Amino acid sequence: MKRAADFLIRNWPLKVGAILFATVLYSGLVLGQNVRTWTGTVPIDVLFQPAGSTLLTDLEPVTEVRYRAPLDVGVVSPNSFRATVDLSRVAATTGGPPSVVPIILVALVPGIQIVDFQPQEVQVRLDPVTTRTMPVNVDVGTVPTDLNLGPEQIDPSSVTVSGASTRVDQVADVIAHVPIDASALNVDRDVDLVAVDSNGNLVPNIEITPERARVRIAVARVLANRTLPLVPQLLGEPAAGYRIAGVAISPLIVTVSGEESTITQLETALTEPIDITGRTDDLEATVRVALPPGVSVSGSDTVRVMVTIDEDTGSRTFSVGVRLEGHGIGCQCVYEFDKQVVEVTLGGAVIDLGALDPFSLVAIADVSTLGPGSHLVPLSVLPPAGIEVLDITPLQVNVNAEVSTPVPGPT
Repeated sequence: MKRAADFLIRNWPLKVGAILFATVLYSGLVLGQNVRTWTGTVPIDVLFQPAGSTLLTDLEPVTEVRYRAPLDVGVVSPNSFRATVDLSRVAATTGGPPSVVPIILVALVPGIQIVDFQPQEVQVRLDPVTTRTMPVNVDVGTVPTDLNLGPEQIDPSSVTVSGASTRVDQVADVIAHVPIDASALNVDRDVDLVAVDSNGNLVPNIEITPERARVRIAVARVLANRTLPLVPQLLGEPAAGYRIAGVAISPLIVTVSGEESTITQLETALTEPIDITGRTDDLEATVRVALPPGVSVSGSDTVRVMVTIDEDTGSRTFSVGVRLEGHGIGCQCVYEFDKQVVEVTLGGAVIDLGALDPFSLVAIADVSTLGPGSHLVPLSVLPPAGIEVLDITPLQVNVNAEVSTPVPGPT
């Protein structure tokens, strides 16, 4: 017992000091990690959202976090935390009730221990994504009384709207707002499109594709209308050896509107240029009507043009040698004919005629059925494939057949 007492009282001031120092350190550590409260906004990230679905409303952020942290942890910010919700088990239902989903909050700074946060859950409504095709309508507002408007031209005339099915069902019109002022300037510009409901209110979070449309409206104080024939505007020439065999356009006429002084000068309405340079086959194109500034088309301003391209045809005349065939079959005769060369005119594609070798041509006189005497024998020419004989001058030759006299042999 004495030894134990001696051990306890030995160097007792140092031991008491060590105990007091440890107590101070522990107290500082505990006080340094007291619960703190941070108020701010931590946005919520969505994880595993079902494909083909969309959120009807934005998720409210986490606004209060209670946490512990060592003294050396500086000022916290929204970047110190991350809030997420898992939507993998939430069903997308049109007009369905909201689902309550827990929020998961984690600290991104080492040493921070989250004690509590608010809110800890959020209500989520998932809607299926749907798409509709809708026409584009123009809203010109209030038009000054002394102005007249031509027909509207809208490109594209229809668009697709997509988004949550609940919102897409609310869309009644897709509107391009084009105010008309008293300056009487023609409208020709790209306009943002908006989706509105039956009351004219904007439907939020709707995606319109494309987002803009080109609107053209003739504005005039004295407005005139006129019906004009449509004329295709062709540029260039087909490839060598080819030609334009025909041009068809639909529709054939178009009604235009605009300032009377401009309209009265128009005789035809041209299409936009159609390039046929180097073509060897038919071309079908849909183009717009090319009109002077301030003139608009009543109805659609697009036309369909069909250009038929064929091989260019022609004729060419060749000097062709005459050849007898079948001699010696009808009789053992000697033949003489008055024409050694005749003129043969061939017709066909210009390319084929240009590639034809004239030395491959021959005019045939068939003497296989001739007897002795003088005969007019018709000529024939066998042309290459795709080529036809248009004329042979002359059409026949005079052939004189004489019986050959045998030469007597030596005695």
